[in-house]
Formats: sequence, C-alpha cells, structure tokens
Amino acid sequence: MSEIKAIKLVTGEELVVEITSNEDELVTFKNPVATVMQRRQEGPVLGFMPWMQASNGPFTISKKSTIVICDVAEEVKNGYNQIFGAGIVVPPKDLILG
Repeated sequence: MSEIKAIKLVTGEELVVEITSNEDELVTFKNPVATVMQRRQEGPVLGFMPWMQASNGPFTISKKSTIVICDVAEEVKNGYNQIFGAGIVVPPKDLILG
C-alpha cells in the first residue's frame, strides 16, 4: 500500500510523493510534486508544481539523496489527493455537524 509523504532532498527541494517502496537504501515513489510558497491576499499558502515533467515515473532515489522523509499535514494530504487521489477531503477532526 502506498503512503503520501514529504521528502526533503539534499538539493533543497521539498516534494510530496506517493511512496510505493521504502527499502534499505532506496525509496520508490510516484506522482511527485514540488512544494512552493505562493502569496495570496490572506497570506502565504503552500502550493504544488510539477516535478520531473519529462517522465511519468515511478522514480527510485537513494536514501543518501534525502535529508528527511516524513508524514504530511492533513491539509497538504487533502490538496494532494484532490490532484492525484479520489478527490476525497478529510474534514478537520474538530468539525462536528449535527
């Protein structure tokens, strides 16, 4: 089963990816997007831009090329799923309607 994770590369790039394999020395992923800060009237917001536009993947990189691999915030996962997933957005846990 794949997981949506954030990867910080030694080059400074920050990616949001769907990890398909995480082995001893290698990480394989698909649907990578680079994160960028965008200015909006309400303040800066996190946005996505394509990464490795010349290939559809999957991509395999050495863990030596990464600084960190970690979970993403729920709102980042929701934005990513709107692009690549089923479009399902998980509401905040403190939101109760009824």
